[in-house]
Amino acid sequence: MTTHTATRIDAGSFGAWLAQAHEALRTNKGMDVPCGDCVGCCTSSYSILLRPHDAALDSVPAQYLSTVSGLSYPHAKMDPLPNGHCPMFKEGKCSIYSVRPQTCLDYDCRIFAAAGMDAGAIRPVINQRILQWQFSYESDAELKMHLAVKAASGFISAHTKAFPSHWNITSPSSIAVLSIKVYTLFMNDDWKVQLDQDVVDRIILAALAFSAPDS
Repeated sequence: MTTHTATRIDAGSFGAWLAQAHEALRTNKGMDVPCGDCVGCCTSSYSILLRPHDAALDSVPAQYLSTVSGLSYPHAKMDPLPNGHCPMFKEGKCSIYSVRPQTCLDYDCRIFAAAGMDAGAIRPVINQRILQWQFSYESDAELKMHLAVKAASGFISAHTKAFPSHWNITSPSSIAVLSIKVYTLFMNDDWKVQLDQDVVDRIILAALAFSAPDS
């Protein structure tokens, strides 16, 4: 990640953000992100997964959609244009904003700031925004939570090959999301004296518990 000085942007209270992120992962409520004039997520070569309930399916021209195999129910994918822009990004803004896909509603680049990582080398605009985000802490407990998320991210990043291949823990997004699901395992230093595979196994169980109905 680039280390030059960046103008800070208030990311909000870490505890409040983490609670909202957990709710977004469990529901369709999405994230409330203070994007300002940033359009990084629209112009950074992301493929957008569209789910069966997405109203955007009626607004995106078929030429931009492809099917996705290997998922539990039908999905469509919208790939970026050669310049990295979303096909629905027109005249500097999202042309289907009112019916944008759930994937877009859920996206929040603060998750990378929370995990202490960048979004990947091909996404410099988002990486610059990540550098700018500044969380606040309403208590020592919130700071400890943030440090635990970063510890989880560091461990997972170093042990991606230890996870089952179908978990697909390969991208910065997948690592960051998993980190905020299982951060409680890293709230103390017990994990440091455990075998790496034992920690991986505990992460898997914690992630499954997080995603279980009524969790």
